[in-house]
Amino acid sequence: MELLIRAHADVGGELVSAGGTGTYEINTWANEIQAGSYALMDTEYASIGLPFGQALTILATVISVNQGGWAVADCGLKALGMDHGNPSLSDGSAVWFCSDEHVVFSPPEGGSPPQVGDQVRVLPAHVDPTVAYHERLYLVESDRVLEAWPVDLRGW
Repeated sequence: MELLIRAHADVGGELVSAGGTGTYEINTWANEIQAGSYALMDTEYASIGLPFGQALTILATVISVNQGGWAVADCGLKALGMDHGNPSLSDGSAVWFCSDEHVVFSPPEGGSPPQVGDQVRVLPAHVDPTVAYHERLYLVESDRVLEAWPVDLRGW
């Protein structure tokens, strides 16, 4: 930041632009913060207590349930950015692991076991690569799809 402030002193202008989602609260030097992930959020940023809510989830369907209480849903490595670890489930289920196309999980302590056909919301650990794996994002309110937005950085 010292280098940025010196460069701004040399160049001038109204804006001192810097930062990102993870540092926006502690950045006292810039008057424009380039925070991007905050708009959708992920579990990595949520773990550091930022005041932004999780907006991006992947809707997955339970395809198998074991008598031991664990289940498999149709969302895995090919749908999630995994470089920051496993995803989470919005209901607090414990994610055991992810394979290419599946996530294996168990319900939270005292929670009802899932049933085949149930839908679960998967929260990605890293939002940027997760978005890049998909052709479009759906803007949803309650259970109603309001819009579909094409993803122009697919395959990034």
